[in-house]
Amino acid sequence: MAMFAAVVLVGHAQSPGLTGRVVADSTGEPIANARVTLTTTAAVATLGAPVGLTDADGRFAIPGAADAQRVVASKSGYARSEPAATTGQPIEIRLRRGATISGRVVDRFGDPVAGARVAAQAPSRAQDNPASVAVAESDDRGEYRLAGLPAGHFVVVAMTMSMTTTPEIVGNRQVFISRPEVQRTYYPGATTPAEAQTFDLQFGDERPDIDFVVPTGHAIGNPFSVMRLTPSPLPQPANAAVRTTGIIRGRIVSADGRGLSHAQVRLMQTGFGVRSTTTADEDGSFEFTDLPPGKFGVIASKMGYSPIGSDDAPLGLLLNSGSTLDLAEGETHEKVDLRLQRWGTLEGRVFDELGDPIQGASVQLLHIRYESGRRRLVPAGGAAHATDDLGRYRIYALAPGRYVVSATVGDVADLPGYTRSYFPGTPNAGEAQFVSMGVSQDLTGIDFSLSRTRTARISGKMIDAAGQPTTGGTVQLLPSAQSTSVTSVPAGARILPDGQFEFANVPPGQYVIQVYRGRQNRWIEGEFVSIPVTVNGTDIKDLILQTSSGSSIKGRITFDTYNDSKTPARSAIELMPIPTDFDLSPRNNLAIAEIHDDWSFDMKGVNGPRRLQLTRVPRGWTLKQVLVHRLDATDRPLPFGRPDQSLTDVEVVLTDRMTELSGTIADDRATPTAGASLIVFPMNRDRWYPSSRFLGTTTAGADGAFTLSGLPMGAYYAVAVARLPTEGEDAWQDP
Repeated sequence: MAMFAAVVLVGHAQSPGLTGRVVADSTGEPIANARVTLTTTAAVATLGAPVGLTDADGRFAIPGAADAQRVVASKSGYARSEPAATTGQPIEIRLRRGATISGRVVDRFGDPVAGARVAAQAPSRAQDNPASVAVAESDDRGEYRLAGLPAGHFVVVAMTMSMTTTPEIVGNRQVFISRPEVQRTYYPGATTPAEAQTFDLQFGDERPDIDFVVPTGHAIGNPFSVMRLTPSPLPQPANAAVRTTGIIRGRIVSADGRGLSHAQVRLMQTGFGVRSTTTADEDGSFEFTDLPPGKFGVIASKMGYSPIGSDDAPLGLLLNSGSTLDLAEGETHEKVDLRLQRWGTLEGRVFDELGDPIQGASVQLLHIRYESGRRRLVPAGGAAHATDDLGRYRIYALAPGRYVVSATVGDVADLPGYTRSYFPGTPNAGEAQFVSMGVSQDLTGIDFSLSRTRTARISGKMIDAAGQPTTGGTVQLLPSAQSTSVTSVPAGARILPDGQFEFANVPPGQYVIQVYRGRQNRWIEGEFVSIPVTVNGTDIKDLILQTSSGSSIKGRITFDTYNDSKTPARSAIELMPIPTDFDLSPRNNLAIAEIHDDWSFDMKGVNGPRRLQLTRVPRGWTLKQVLVHRLDATDRPLPFGRPDQSLTDVEVVLTDRMTELSGTIADDRATPTAGASLIVFPMNRDRWYPSSRFLGTTTAGADGAFTLSGLPMGAYYAVAVARLPTEGEDAWQDP
């Protein structure tokens, strides 16, 4: 549907490949940093389609395009142009300003809906094959913007994900059955494209105020979707003769005591789950009536709010409202008030080195965490947010803290030569400026430019353990644990059906490529491979990544009893193979041993050096020893990956004979310090590794007293601090 103009330029000497200029159709002025891509006969079956950027004069040159079939030229704010390729002669591609459609997505109360996907579609294809010309996502204000649209006829649709949850009785137990469904609302409020309004757009048109009211019901929003919970009335056991005369009333308020209108409130009953749902009125008040006797809890959610004291409940979903309410027959509980805190927001713009806005850049917040044995910048949770045609981005649902704002062109814009950059505008993470977010703070003006450097492509093919091409699983490019990079943000690959993969725009550095596939359950990790790569600006091609089915581990758990302790439940014990080299092992989705009734255990698909470790130990027990073929392997890295590295005679010994360290924490005036923390770590530096069982913490009670049990015997340092570090839950492990 895109319109274009292509003019053959005469008088230029022919050269291999494709050359030409990209100019603005209205003025003839050159367009710098326009993206030009070729689709060639070879590119249909392989990755690595040639891509180039125009220079300051709008000129481009893409070598090796003798069999090019189609040219695609694009630039933020312009409609895409797709002229036919004319190799051997320069061409001129004229871009026209794209049309825009913008507006808001709200619920029936007029409150904004975040995470709704809004798309412009061709009416002729919207019913059976709804190909979208442009897609955007609404933010926490409900705002969206579709840009770069060509001239033509379109319908606009807002899509939300509805999850209808129905309680049902299965046997003698109540279970909740959730059924997802995509809800489509066509402007101005139709349910089918045939009833939708058609927009006749010309190049450069702007259509604001195209607003939607979507049926979100009881909405719980997140950056990916809007969920609607619609529970049916709770079924009662047939023999239950219960008088439902109880009442629970309360109010949902903000931090300053202001009532939060239209907050969603759910009533939970112990042993039953969701009892009922309701919507708070304009004053934030709610009421549940006709309740039987029992124990109840109230959960509240409101778009843009979080419960006070929590920094990880997405978009204000209150997961634990406090103490349980005991409701007697006929009793009324008044003033069950819940207080929610508004999240913070951050917004800004992303530009190229010429000051032009970049559309489709992925903006992500990072924070410091202790990973793979060192402090690194890792994603702070939540999805990356894409910039619009004006380069604008907005990140919401932010807890107080210190963040680094980063941006990359990702797979959307795919501008060659641009690497991940950090606010205030540097490719060096060490020079990034932290942004401090206060409680309920709205930060604006976080603008910065992407940096250009010599980047490379990494491409190859994936095959499974049987030697067959595969597309299943996950392919990631990660900074090597040996790298000096302080940023650890995995990059995903493009994958074709024949197993070919490609990573684009990889800056210089040391990396590993890891493939995970075929995980069946929690005690089988599945197939895996990890290979190191060093990038220096030159493309790396024809890599073969063949996954391995890994090694298996079989053994038994035994107990040395000194205190006549009762044998614990199997569910109280968790045994895992913890990686000791993150370049050779998976960094997540690790196996958990399947423990059988006879205390035998097994796990499969284990790759890379591991340390067998108890990650959950029952109270009163601790690890005594790990034996492999009756030889001591406690705390030692063991090699895995090949079938001949499998182990069949492993004994994990638990003991109830435990060490105990106790004492008192006091300040410099010998006054006991309530709530202070104690960090205990070994004097032997060889035991300073991630997840070491030789590291421990505890918190002092009201009288300053502390007790720490279960550390292995040895010599330790002990450090008392007012509180544990806040730059990550595991930052205290940083030596």
